[in-house]
Amino acid sequence: MAIKIHVKKYEPIDKALKRLKRAMAEEGIVRELKENMYFVKPGEKKRKKSDAARKRKSIEGREERRSKHSKHSKHSM
Repeated sequence: MAIKIHVKKYEPIDKALKRLKRAMAEEGIVRELKENMYFVKPGEKKRKKSDAARKRKSIEGREERRSKHSKHSKHSM
């Protein structure tokens, strides 16, 4: 899981850092560090997970209703 970035000769440090940050983001290292900054009780984890699922489902339902509504309005014209 170690990320290695080879800095090319005469390559600016800014570009190498950008590649490092992108590689870390792809691996999910930063997200994992933020998640593990403090202890979360198991019940709280479940609650957050169910809240996220509920929010995701409501957004999907909203988008579905919006797409159905737009289809009906096109046919009535």
